[in-house]
Amino acid sequence: MVMTVPFMLTVTWLSATESEYSFRQDDYRLEIAFILTALITLGWLMSMVVGIVFDLFPITHDSEAYTHTHSNQYLLVNIIGQILIMGGIFSNNLSLMFEMVTVGLVLLTWGLISIAWPSWKLHLDSKEKQINCGNVALIPALLIPVSSLTVLGCWIFRQETGLLEFGFSFNVVLQMGTIALSLILAHFNRRLSWDLVKFSDFRPVVAIYLVLALGHCFSVLMYERGQVTENLANFSQSLPFFWAFFSTRPFKMIRKAVSKNPQPHSALIGSAQWYFMVVGIMSILPDFDEGKFINISYVTLIFSTVMLSIWGSGIYLHKDHLHQSIHNRSTFYKILVFNFIGVISLFMIGFRITIFGDNTDLVYYFMRNFALTSMIIYMLIILFKDLVLSLDTWHRIPMHYERYTS
Repeated sequence: MVMTVPFMLTVTWLSATESEYSFRQDDYRLEIAFILTALITLGWLMSMVVGIVFDLFPITHDSEAYTHTHSNQYLLVNIIGQILIMGGIFSNNLSLMFEMVTVGLVLLTWGLISIAWPSWKLHLDSKEKQINCGNVALIPALLIPVSSLTVLGCWIFRQETGLLEFGFSFNVVLQMGTIALSLILAHFNRRLSWDLVKFSDFRPVVAIYLVLALGHCFSVLMYERGQVTENLANFSQSLPFFWAFFSTRPFKMIRKAVSKNPQPHSALIGSAQWYFMVVGIMSILPDFDEGKFINISYVTLIFSTVMLSIWGSGIYLHKDHLHQSIHNRSTFYKILVFNFIGVISLFMIGFRITIFGDNTDLVYYFMRNFALTSMIIYMLIILFKDLVLSLDTWHRIPMHYERYTS
């Protein structure tokens, strides 16, 4: 959460300056989009994902594979990597920025590789002890380190036609989309036991998403090399999003959430599920303007589905540690409102709505910054209030997970 502050300053700087690679220029737009997305996904958002992993997996797998050393090592390397990337952007020197970004991405990737072995060890231990959640450890053990290496490789060999676009889509659609899908399934299936998806279907649902997402990544690569049409690339982009939406049984979720006797759940994660459909529709809309973004649907996916699923999971786990009844928890609708404002600004860009005349771009920029800044501040207030000002006990074993320790 702390690293979101310098990130916002970096985005503001790119918007206000006249450097070779600022948002005011048309040059290096893809490179900047790639860098900022990696800074978000491999930096502060991934830190929350890893924090959830470090917190829960030793409990759910009945193992001490993760230690404070692993946590401190990851945190230190990740923060240094983020600082180097942002420092390169602030340098106002194109060649220096590229060099510092490369070093920063290496550090971000190394931090994620460092969690691969303990995660794999958890998977093996759970198989030996016949614990039914062992397969979940494969995501941080294999998917995240391999994905980060792929993203790094695409950046290093970015001169090859299509590789930067491939790495961009691989990072957003495959890596972060899979993480969001897994968190949505984990919340409704494992945490709430709503059985939206049969336990035996959990891995096939994620596996099919991975195949569709990988197919899209290769279609992007082939499109940049003139081997497929743009329509085919856009259609392939919508497939994993629609699959993620319909495979998680959204209508069954809605019936449970808004019936006469609504069942408590995370509104943030529920909204993240439905935003998969929104992003899927954005992917296939004809002549949908990208504005200053390389791919506006990628931005929407990160800002809506990915952020809401990760933050929603973090907040819900935090409340579990406080042993707060799920019937007495806040719905955090303010975060959803702020998030909606940001998504609306992206839609208005896509539909070329210029009701503010020459100040239209500035208004949309203000809407996005206001939305993200408000969400961040609200999250910080929640955590500060519950961890510093609250008299409630913070329990090492979160509620609902006590059954794993019995």
